[in-house]
Amino acid sequence: MIMKFLNIVTIIATLFIANSADAQLIASNPVNKKIPNPPRFQVIKNRKVLRIYDGKIIKNIRASSLRVRVLDSQNCNGKAVERQTLSGKKFFPKAIKLDKQTGNLAVGVLLQDCAKQNISAVFILQPKPSWSNYIVHRVAVPGKRQINDRFSTYPLRKIKVIGFIDGNLLIKHTSLKNSEALLVYKKSEKPTGKYAGCVVTQLEKSKSICPSFD
Repeated sequence: MIMKFLNIVTIIATLFIANSADAQLIASNPVNKKIPNPPRFQVIKNRKVLRIYDGKIIKNIRASSLRVRVLDSQNCNGKAVERQTLSGKKFFPKAIKLDKQTGNLAVGVLLQDCAKQNISAVFILQPKPSWSNYIVHRVAVPGKRQINDRFSTYPLRKIKVIGFIDGNLLIKHTSLKNSEALLVYKKSEKPTGKYAGCVVTQLEKSKSICPSFD
């Protein structure tokens, strides 16, 4: 367990994510030879559309086209729901990141927008050549029950920022009580990576910011 924690901390220690203002134009970082001309990304139409372009528009992706089955969450009335399928409402502009190694795009999406029951999730968009099309992968946040399919996740409340380090995916998210944590997914044969652990970076009143079995 100690070695696992140290490995996670090592990954996080090398992470540098620019905390820019709310500019909606997000340029990709320089990439390796596999992606000589990375596209650029712009969140438009009140955060409901992600535009991908390289001097000309390649693709417009609507948040509503991204769907996931959410486990053990609450609806807007505060009622516990064992599972519900939700579609995206808005993108998080600071939670859009290109993987330098693969060209895959990680996006944080708001699924349910209520005062105390916000629900969010992370998707990996795996593009075909020139973004002519793409495959949607859902990043599974683990929980009390094992997830046995590719379409489900436990809920996140608010996604602050997403980053990649050497193919490892990092997701910074917050709770209702303003606690913050980083979820780490090690690179693997799957575009979403393999869940490696969670590190609390700010602890306020909420103590359930990491998956319950950690």
